[in-house]
Amino acid sequence: MKSKSLLGQVALLTLVTALFVSPYLYIHGTNIVTHTYAFGSRQFWLALSPYADPKGAGDWFKYSPFFAWAYSPFAAMKNTHQAVSWGIFNMFCFWWGISLWFPWKNLSSKGMWLAFLFCSMEADGSFRYQQMNAALVGLSLVGLYWFKEEKWTLSGFVLAVVTNVKILPALFLLGLLYPLRKKYVWGIGLGVLVCLVVPIWVWGWKLTWLYHQDWYGLLRRDTQTDGILDVATVLKKLGLSHSKMWVLYPLAAFSGILFLGQRVVQKPFSWELWISLGLLTLLLVNPRTESPTFVLAAPTYLFLLQVILGKSGPEKITSLVFWSAGVFLITFCMNDLWPKVIWNPGSWLHFNKTLGVFILWLETALLILIPQRNA
Repeated sequence: MKSKSLLGQVALLTLVTALFVSPYLYIHGTNIVTHTYAFGSRQFWLALSPYADPKGAGDWFKYSPFFAWAYSPFAAMKNTHQAVSWGIFNMFCFWWGISLWFPWKNLSSKGMWLAFLFCSMEADGSFRYQQMNAALVGLSLVGLYWFKEEKWTLSGFVLAVVTNVKILPALFLLGLLYPLRKKYVWGIGLGVLVCLVVPIWVWGWKLTWLYHQDWYGLLRRDTQTDGILDVATVLKKLGLSHSKMWVLYPLAAFSGILFLGQRVVQKPFSWELWISLGLLTLLLVNPRTESPTFVLAAPTYLFLLQVILGKSGPEKITSLVFWSAGVFLITFCMNDLWPKVIWNPGSWLHFNKTLGVFILWLETALLILIPQRNA
C-alpha cells in the first residue's frame, strides 16, 4: 500500500473516530486506567517501583517499565488533554494496523464496509475506557503485516516491543519463529534490548532487576485471581463449576495445535484465519478479558468476512450466518449507535460477548480445518 494513500486512510478514520469519541473524553477526562498509567510513569522518573500500591491513584500498574517511560508525554499533560491525546494515539495505532491489511482501494464488496462499521463500533468502547488494547492490537497487526511483506527485522522489533508492554502478542511473536529467519530474530533482539536499555538508563542495573521482579510477582498474583469474561469464568457463573478442566484447557490446547500447525504445514495457509484464530483464542483463555478488551475481536470481523466472501454456495451462506451471529452478540446487541454500557462484567449482555467470540472462534477453526479435510 502506497504511503500517501495509507496515511490518508488512517488520518480520515482517526479524524472521524475522534469526532465521536473526543467530546466524551474531554468532558470526563482521565479515568482509573489512565490514572494507573500516569502513576506508573511518575514512579518511573522518581526511581521508585511502578508496582507499588497506588493508594487511590488508580489500579495496580501491571505493565512493563518501558511502558511506564513511554507514557511519560501523556502523564505530563493536564487531565482533559491527557485523555484526548491518549485516545487519539490509540485510534491512530488501531486504524494504522487495520488499514495496512484492508486498504479501501482493494475492497471489492459492500459487505466489507459494513465490517468496517462494526469494527469501529467495537473499538469505540475501548477508546472511551482509555485502555491500551486498541493500540496493542493495531501495532500487532502492523508487525504481522510487515512480516508478511518480508520486512522481518521491523516485524520482530515491533512485536517484541508490544509484547514487552503487554504479554498477549507473544502468541504471534513466537508463532512466527517457524520457519526461522535470522532477520526476524535480530529484530526481536533489538526490541528486547531497547525495552531494557530505557529503564537501565534511568534506574541502573540493580533497580531494573529489582523492579522487573516486582512486575513478575504482580503479574503472577493477578493471573491467580478470579477471571472476568474469559470462557471458563462465564461458564462457571452459569453453573459449570469445572469449566477450566472441561472447556478452557481443551480449547486452549486445540487452538495451540491448530495455530502452530498452520505455520508448520503451510498448506493451506491463510493470514486472515491465522490472525483471527490467535486473537479470538486470546480473548477466550485470558482471565483478564473484560468488556473493553473485546476490541481484540474487532479486526476479525474484517479478516473473516474477507475469507467468507471468497467462498460460494451453502458454505458461504452458513459462514455468513455464523459471522453475523458472532458480530451481533459481541458488538451490535451492545449498541444503538455507540455503546451504552462500558463496564459491567456481571451483565448478561457481556456474557453474550464471550459467547459471540466463541462462535467466531468455532467458525475460524472450521474454516481452517474444512479445506484440509477436503484436500
